[in-house]
Amino acid sequence: MEVIVDGERNFSLTGAPSNVVSAVGEINAFLQEKGRAILTLLLDGKQLEPLDLSEPLGEKPLEEVKTLEVRSEALTVLIRSCLSELEEVLPELPQACHDLAEVFQGENPEEGFEHFVELANIWGFIKKRQSLVAGFLKIDLASLVLEGVSLRSLHEELNAILNEAAEALKTGDCILLGDLLEYELASRAEQEAQIVALLQEQASVDSCE
Repeated sequence: MEVIVDGERNFSLTGAPSNVVSAVGEINAFLQEKGRAILTLLLDGKQLEPLDLSEPLGEKPLEEVKTLEVRSEALTVLIRSCLSELEEVLPELPQACHDLAEVFQGENPEEGFEHFVELANIWGFIKKRQSLVAGFLKIDLASLVLEGVSLRSLHEELNAILNEAAEALKTGDCILLGDLLEYELASRAEQEAQIVALLQEQASVDSCE
């Protein structure tokens, strides 16, 4: 198997990994020492998502692989990019919750169904980006606290509310959906900016060390 890391061909794997996931783990450790992280991963020319490594594909023996290519980026660049993406999305999130609540409380609540799915997807993107930043900074979300509550707990509470809203969507309970958006999710949306500010502060501290 040929291993290519940032264009360097025949990268040497020294830990004698037996499968794809262990090989990627060794490469990732090598990159982390250089202040970099994996940006894209290609197996025999096919790009993989991180979740693919937790599936049978990650257990594929290396002798069955022709090429494993990794492209990386500096952690500082990736963190800055993630935070910048979040700063673009967050300002509109609270108002989107209020506007959608009005739709579900109005005469044509069915018009809000598709928009709620879009809102949930956007929120999923936000939480993934926050988790990525925390991962890049090697921070456990349970150790970061906002107003006396850990970011992990806040994330779990948000998921519970979103799950309740998704169930209300399935049953057509538009009154509950409107209430959750207006009284629960809108305030959570405002809180997301504080969470990003906290991560930004941690990134600043990390860059100074």
